[in-house]
Formats: sequence, C-alpha cells, structure tokens
Amino acid sequence: MLFGRRPAETHAKRRGRLTAWVLTASLASSLAAVVAPAAAQAGAIVPCPTDIQYWHVYSYDRLGRTYEGHRYRIVSATPRFLASDGRAVTNGLPHPVSATVTANQTQTFQVTTTVGAAAQLTEQLTINVSTAITQIRSTMIGVSTSFEVPAHSTVYADYGVHGYDVSYYVEKWHRRNNSANCEEWGYYPSTITAPTYIEGWQLRTG
Repeated sequence: MLFGRRPAETHAKRRGRLTAWVLTASLASSLAAVVAPAAAQAGAIVPCPTDIQYWHVYSYDRLGRTYEGHRYRIVSATPRFLASDGRAVTNGLPHPVSATVTANQTQTFQVTTTVGAAAQLTEQLTINVSTAITQIRSTMIGVSTSFEVPAHSTVYADYGVHGYDVSYYVEKWHRRNNSANCEEWGYYPSTITAPTYIEGWQLRTG
C-alpha cells in the first residue's frame, strides 16, 4: 500500500501559526503580570496623625532611632457567650422537675494579636467596646445552678464568660527621631474573640 506524502506547509500557513503563537504568548504574559503580586512599596510621607495611640522604638542606628506607632480602629463588635462547660437535663415526665448542675471544666479565653501588643488591643477594646473586657480569663469550676425543667422538655445549661467577636484593624506608622512626619507602614485587618470578667450560667430550652 502506498502512502502519499504530506503536502509541505506553505510559507503563509507557517507565518499564520507563528503569529497565533506570538499572540497567545503575549496574552499569557499579560495575565501573569496581572496575577503576580507586586513588591511591597514604602508608603507616603505625611504629617504624623495626632491620634496614634502607641509609640515604641523600632530600630536604632548611627543616625538615631526609628519609632513605630500603632493606631487601632474597631470596625464591629458582636456579643457572644464563651462556654467552657455544659449540661443538658431532659424531663420526660408529665410534670415539671427541679434540677441542679455543676461546672467541672475550666477553659482560658484571652485576647491575642499578631500585630501590635495584646495589652494595647485590650486597652482599646475596653475604651471602645466594653469596660468589662479583660485580656485573659479562666473560668471557675465547682459553680452550681438550680432550675426547673418543664414537662416533656430539655434544658441546656452552659457555663462560661460573656465576650465579644471583634473586627478591627491596626495601622503602623514609622518616623525618624522626633520628626513631625511619618511614613505609612502597613494596614492590618483582623478579628479576635475577647472575653469579659462577667462569668456565669446560661440556660436555654430545646
């Protein structure tokens, strides 16, 4: 059986294929330029904001000190009960019954942050959200409560502390020595759960 030879590509076909490849490569290069993250750049030099809340020495060299300032801004705060222990009492009888439960598990809740200091953030939370917020709280054990369980129902008893789910951000600013001008150094949004010193039982039916 004889096989015919494949016709040679014409110059026009090869040129068309080359043009298509160049266009495809150019498009891919453009997309890569859009997707690839840009290198971090220094912020603008502006007069230092007057409401920067905390300054500390960031670095020191022969020209003097560089100070870093933090400015916290609270975006939202939602109350939340932070349970450390829980009980459920079910009453299958046709009349109410009394029940007593005791917490025997402890848990520690605390304010943590990866930017700035936890003590700084806690201070801003007490000023802007609630004076009851504390940086760290461990729940007690051995605390009891009594309640009535209605007929054919279940009462859930949770022990813990009241707290807040908080959304906030931190701005960082740098300045040299005692200069009145600052450089913007970063914007860091975050969320945390903050406990309060208010502790006790929370009852609900199911």
